[in-house]
Amino acid sequence: MGFLRKMWDGSRRRSGEHAEPPATAEEVSIAPKASDRFYFWTRPGTSKEEKKLVQKLDLCILTFCCLTFFTKDLDRNNINNAYVSGMKEDLGLEGNELNWMVTWFQIGYIVGQIPSQILLTKISPRIYLPAAEFLWALFVLFIYKCQTPQQIYALRFFVGFVEAASWPGLHFMVRECFPYFFCRTMIHHPGIGTWYRNHEINKRSGIFTASGIAATMFSGYIQAGIYQTIDGDLGIRGWRWLFIIDFLITCPMVIVGFIIIPDPLYEKKTWWMTDNERQMCMKRLEADNRQPLGKFDRTLFGRVFRRWHLWILCTWFSLMYFVYQAPTTSTMALWLKAENYSVPDVNNLPTVYSAVSIVFMLVSGTYNDWRGSQIESAALVCVTQIVSEAMLVAWDLGKPAIFFAFYIAGTIQSLFPIIVSWTHQVCSADAEERAIVIGALNSIGLAQGTWWNQVFVPTVEAPRFYRGYRAGLAASLALSAWLPVVVWFTRRQERKERSEAIRGQVVENYSEEGKASVEKRDGAAALAEQDKAN
Repeated sequence: MGFLRKMWDGSRRRSGEHAEPPATAEEVSIAPKASDRFYFWTRPGTSKEEKKLVQKLDLCILTFCCLTFFTKDLDRNNINNAYVSGMKEDLGLEGNELNWMVTWFQIGYIVGQIPSQILLTKISPRIYLPAAEFLWALFVLFIYKCQTPQQIYALRFFVGFVEAASWPGLHFMVRECFPYFFCRTMIHHPGIGTWYRNHEINKRSGIFTASGIAATMFSGYIQAGIYQTIDGDLGIRGWRWLFIIDFLITCPMVIVGFIIIPDPLYEKKTWWMTDNERQMCMKRLEADNRQPLGKFDRTLFGRVFRRWHLWILCTWFSLMYFVYQAPTTSTMALWLKAENYSVPDVNNLPTVYSAVSIVFMLVSGTYNDWRGSQIESAALVCVTQIVSEAMLVAWDLGKPAIFFAFYIAGTIQSLFPIIVSWTHQVCSADAEERAIVIGALNSIGLAQGTWWNQVFVPTVEAPRFYRGYRAGLAASLALSAWLPVVVWFTRRQERKERSEAIRGQVVENYSEEGKASVEKRDGAAALAEQDKAN
């Protein structure tokens, strides 16, 4: 690390040998919103120093988080591609065994959260996270040797158990809102909420989430390529090769993690960031009234349970998770398999669903940052889901209509970063509450999706999923109805905050005027005493 830092600093000195000394964090102004003019990446009025800082954050933090999320989702979702590419026939799978492979992963993920959080308080994230990534990659590799579904259940449980370190670990390295009872870690969304300002969050949240969706796409492409090229090589079936190749893709991230994982912002400086840049990061968050971690005491639970954020936002996230369970790329793949499409087509055609998710996510994230509002994007997602679910409930509309219904359903994944970004903003004044609410979003949503998938989307009902799509339509309608509720509570909070800010300004002005009046009176009295003495 020291060698890399010397190279970094030496390059900076050479490039600025005859330049003016760089501005300190105190000298750099953090730009407020200057206009409503559209911008893609950096808001108009941003200083040169702040632009350079944001570029460095994007290069180090956003890039690492995206790559880690990509490999995590690649290792998590490959089971669906393997199932439709020969695993079912080779292992004689039947009934809801695919559902149970997914469920055992989720059980391991839930069970592993607290142990991983405890370890994160004892071991440096720079050591623990790469080690955990290598360990879950090993469990993924071992699946290629499985001969029974029970063996896959066990390995999927351990993949989920170790992979539980990923989300809280990303938070641990870059967030400062880790509640003590969560062992100073939390679940969901990486350092975007700490290192970036409110007007930068939506776009980068979309990019981060899109990296995981891209993993789902690439898993399909990899499996299709394997089936057409090396299926049977070395006596290994194509679906087994998928787990070997995913292991090889994950391994380089272990090395990257050792190098790039930063230290917590409010504790100490990381090797690739200067002291001025670290101070500027804090100043940027202060401009959005983003509070660092404070004390955790008995009042914390009172604040969390008394306010609307936990109840309203967790309900919103749960409804989204219900809608997300069907249709998905896996339900579409099962339909394609039932329609006797080729193995490459079964793996490739569902990737359009993921492509729609990525495009909509990036476009909506850019729009939301520019507008400063996520309402329009969330409303559009609700409309597309109602149309998609209604078409799949009707079903007998012909293949083109079914393809259309599956593909537009991909917009639901854009709601993940929207809800998390919304939560960061409405809870920005209370870091401890923000930690608990965002942690609860993922935990509750994952738990809800686990039982919903087993009850309404069992594999034995493929490809029609009679109950699943009807339940999805009902959830889509409920999701649409809940959006105005979230907006109402948000606007009520904004009105209250504006009112309190105005009252505080009035009191401050009144205090300053009163102080000046007292000083003036004291001065006059002193002059009078002096005249009397003369």
